[in-house]
Amino acid sequence: MKKELFLLFAIVFQCTFTLAQDVFEFSVADSVNTYCISTFIDKSGNFISFGGSGLPGNRHALIMKFTNENDVVIKTFVKDDTTSVFSNGILLENGNYLVVGAIDNQVELYKRNLYVVEISESLDILKENMYPIPEAYDKFSLFDMLIRPDSTIFVFGSLDDSLPGDMRHSYFATLSQSGDLLNTTISDLYKSYYGNEILCKSDNNGYLAIGDFSFVNLIEFDNDLNIVNTIPMNSNYFYHGAIGARWLSDGNLVIGSLANQEVPGAYYDLHMRISDTDLVPLMDTVIFDDGRNWLPAFSGLDFVDEDNIWVVTYPQDETFPNTEGIGRIYLFDSGLNVKGAKYFGGSTPRYLYSIKALEDGGCIITGIQDDEGGTGYRDAYFKKVMPESIITHAEETTDPNDYDVLVYPVPFDSYIKIETYRADLSVSLYSQDGGKLIANLKLSIPRTQIETTGLNPGYYIYKISDNGKTIQSGKVLKQ
Repeated sequence: MKKELFLLFAIVFQCTFTLAQDVFEFSVADSVNTYCISTFIDKSGNFISFGGSGLPGNRHALIMKFTNENDVVIKTFVKDDTTSVFSNGILLENGNYLVVGAIDNQVELYKRNLYVVEISESLDILKENMYPIPEAYDKFSLFDMLIRPDSTIFVFGSLDDSLPGDMRHSYFATLSQSGDLLNTTISDLYKSYYGNEILCKSDNNGYLAIGDFSFVNLIEFDNDLNIVNTIPMNSNYFYHGAIGARWLSDGNLVIGSLANQEVPGAYYDLHMRISDTDLVPLMDTVIFDDGRNWLPAFSGLDFVDEDNIWVVTYPQDETFPNTEGIGRIYLFDSGLNVKGAKYFGGSTPRYLYSIKALEDGGCIITGIQDDEGGTGYRDAYFKKVMPESIITHAEETTDPNDYDVLVYPVPFDSYIKIETYRADLSVSLYSQDGGKLIANLKLSIPRTQIETTGLNPGYYIYKISDNGKTIQSGKVLKQ
């Protein structure tokens, strides 16, 4: 690796809307692929996000520092003949950031070294360490990290070989806050993918890794990274897609994943569970939505107050070509009751990486979205919300891109579906010349389906009402 260069650059932002500092939503609009994976808040109240930027064969680690869409600094760390990415970070006691990622001196998407960097609040590298993976592997991917009460750091990733590359061996390591590698465990028994969750044990006597891991739900480690227990997949307790998990104050776990055929009528729907430490469910609920609505790849569930559990999903399904940008935000209490829900986004496809609960009661969502200019690149995407913006009716908030009712498909053919978690709503449907075809049909929670085989092709107007007051309206096209 040659002499290190730092590139601090200005960038143009595509802002979806501007609100007070409490909430915002924006994406980065630039001429390359720019993505961020995780975000936290530093001691000065800045959001710090980690990712990478560049074109194939020329990708470099970056940090974004911002308070809202109008106050953003991006710093990309360029090393000649080197490719790198930042994945996660924590706030150190001295106010600096300890950041982990991967790096290699070859121009490849995957890297062969664990990259551990201490970065100052002014975004300067103060210290960096590179720890090579074993020679038997060609690819290293880092998925998650956490800080333990004793201040040591636990990281989780996977190791793979070259094409066709199907090893995916699990990689676990501990670090000191100064970035020194303390211990490493590599397991060839379990294939490791993104979408798993790592937690400190509730008694601080080791770690838990929860996910599929080749059909194993839970791997338990002691503090020396020895695997001391595994809990195999039970046919009654399937977990699909990405998993989010957190400890509750009573010692149980709240787990978000997806339900499929094992739940009657489910098709990759949000499955929320409260489970004991053997992953036996004590309470569960399924949110039935059409299509595959996935949790973010690295973290889809988080809370500071367990009576305000944040969960976010987004669609990944070819049968939803016109709702691929529509995300869903849920706010649950500790009994898995839905306190509020909102749809957000629009027609631009998005891929979400993580959600982080914040001390102010809100949360921030980190992901990417397709470049709206049609360049084929991806832009980093961020959304900050507060509980009030989820619980309050959409027409009473200042956020024009969050709404209480989803009407689809667009265009429609033999039916229109309407989803909502808001009570006491009705829908009316009009022809383009103003003729009323459906009058004040009461909407069911969560879904109402309207048969439209008798309607001629063309445009129609719908109005959603709450006790006679129109709260949402739009135009839909029948093919």
